[in-house]
Amino acid sequence: MRMRINKKALFIAVMSVTLAAAAFIIFLNSIYRLPILMYHSIDYTQDKKNKMVVSPEVFEAQMKFLRDRHYNVIPLEKAVGYISQKKRPPAKTLAITIDDGYEDNFKYAYPIFKKYNIPATIFVITGLVGKEGFMDWGQIKELDGSGLVDIESHTKSHKMLTYLDDAAVEEELFDAKRTLEKILGKEVRFLCYPMGRYDERVKAAAKRLGYKAAFATKATRLRPNYDVFEIKRVRISPTAGSLFVFWIKTSGYHTFFRTLPGKHEDLTRVIWKKKS
Repeated sequence: MRMRINKKALFIAVMSVTLAAAAFIIFLNSIYRLPILMYHSIDYTQDKKNKMVVSPEVFEAQMKFLRDRHYNVIPLEKAVGYISQKKRPPAKTLAITIDDGYEDNFKYAYPIFKKYNIPATIFVITGLVGKEGFMDWGQIKELDGSGLVDIESHTKSHKMLTYLDDAAVEEELFDAKRTLEKILGKEVRFLCYPMGRYDERVKAAAKRLGYKAAFATKATRLRPNYDVFEIKRVRISPTAGSLFVFWIKTSGYHTFFRTLPGKHEDLTRVIWKKKS
C-alpha cells in the first residue's frame, strides 16, 4: 500500500511540474516582443547619471556581442513587417535605432556599424541638423547612402506632440518628412515620437501624412502590442555595459524581467553562466 501511495504521489508531482513548465513556456511565448533597441548618444561623458549616453567602448562591445553570438540584426522595415503580421521572428532577431541625430552617431557609431556590418535606423530632428552637437546634411546623406544606416523622421523640432494643436502637429510631422525626402531622395516611412509621447490624435495625423509606422519608448505593459503606430522599444542605458544585462534587453523578455525589481540581476547571472 505504501509503495502504491508513493508511486501515485510521484506521478502527481511529475505531472504538476510538467504542467507548470508547459504553462510557463506558453506564458513566455505570449509575452515575447521583438526587441528594438533604442540608443541616443554614443559618446564620452563625465555625467554618470546620464542614461542617454553610452560610451563608444561599451557600444562596440555590445555590437561585437551581437556578431559573436550570431544575432540576426535586421533593418527596421523587416521588424515592422513581423510586428504588423503578428509573426514571431527567428531566434535572436532584433533591430537597432538611435534617436535625435547627434554628431557622435556619425563619429563613433557609424564606424562600428561598418566594422560589424550591422544595420540601424537613426531618427533625426530636421530642425537641429547642422546645429552644434548634431550631424550636418553631408553626414546624414553619407549615412543614408551607406546601405547600413536608414535615416527616418524624429519630427521638425522635437516638441511634445500631445501638447500641440492639430496644425502644429501636422507641421512637425509633415515638414520633417518632406525635408528628408527632398534631401535624401527617398520615401520616409517611419516616425519616432519625441519623448515617446503620443495619443490617438497624433497617431491619426502620422497615418494621414503617409508614415507607415511610428515608434515610442519603453513598453508599459507585459503583453506585446501589434499596433505599428505605437511600437515600443528597449532603452539601452549605461547599465547595459554589463553584457548579461544587455543579453536580457535583447532577449525579447525584457518587459517581464522589469517586473522583477531587485531580482532579475541574480536570475540572469545564472542564465548567462549556463549559456556562456
